[in-house]
Amino acid sequence: MTIQLMNICLYIKHKCALCDSQSSNQPICNDCLYDLPQLSNPCLCCAIDLPVTSKYQYCKNCITSPPHYKHTIAAFNYRFPINLIIPLIKHEQHKIHLQWLADCLAKTIKQQPRYELPQALIPVPISKFKRFRKGYNQTEILASFLSNSLNIKIENQLVTKIRDTTAQAQLNAKERKKNLHAAFSVVNNHYKHLAIVDDVMTTGATAAEIAKVLKAAGVEKVDLWVLARTPI
Repeated sequence: MTIQLMNICLYIKHKCALCDSQSSNQPICNDCLYDLPQLSNPCLCCAIDLPVTSKYQYCKNCITSPPHYKHTIAAFNYRFPINLIIPLIKHEQHKIHLQWLADCLAKTIKQQPRYELPQALIPVPISKFKRFRKGYNQTEILASFLSNSLNIKIENQLVTKIRDTTAQAQLNAKERKKNLHAAFSVVNNHYKHLAIVDDVMTTGATAAEIAKVLKAAGVEKVDLWVLARTPI
């Protein structure tokens, strides 16, 4: 490739993935990036947004009933436009958004004070039937981008979903927990610190069940990384 052609490629104007305006060489423009729903004061354990004036680092639920995962990092609140983009990724094959969303999550992770990165990433698995029907697992794609950005290995086969379950979105908190009971299997491993990667966290039931089986297999610490946290 000639120097002239390289220069042309480098200076091609890209369109913002959200507003369709020109955004230099960035996937989304600065205005859209600024308007994304950031968390202001997330609980260190479950990432639910606490009141800005709160003097506590953990929500009441995580204090009284700590989940099996230790620390949750979320890039955004599950509000507009994130609550429109993620369903497009999950159900409409709009996987193009995963790269810039992963970049935002990676940036959030890097900004965590005194945070020790895990040894490997565990994308939330889906059943064989669901994978066959969809053709892909968006959490694996997300985890692969994070793996490249943060230089952390990804383990796609460490945790498997051994039975198909009802879609969590159709269930309440109690039903979600029951729905996922004994749904995951873990192979023997040597890891002490892992991070589960998911797109959206609502009640945390999926992460809690996976963290439970990981800890039963000997993993000492399990964190959760998500694109978005559903607000109360």
